[in-house]
Amino acid sequence: MPPSFPPSGSRERRENSIGWRMAGLGMQTSSEVVAGALVGWVIDRWAGTSPTWLLVGGIAGIVVGLSTLIRGAMRANREFEKARKDRKP
Repeated sequence: MPPSFPPSGSRERRENSIGWRMAGLGMQTSSEVVAGALVGWVIDRWAGTSPTWLLVGGIAGIVVGLSTLIRGAMRANREFEKARKDRKP
């Protein structure tokens, strides 16, 4: 017998979707930090400056990554709260 999945509009499926989106936010944040540091490293290699642009790129990646993480987490939290309110009797 195949496993039974919750119906497409069910509360469990919505909550599960929100959870996976939150996990994806962590990956997105780390990739933005790495991308910023990588761009800074490339500029350092091209310009011949040692750690200057690597630090600038890393800090810029952290700022962008954290702002993306905060906005995404707040959006997911609003959706989760809405899903919780919908299931209350």
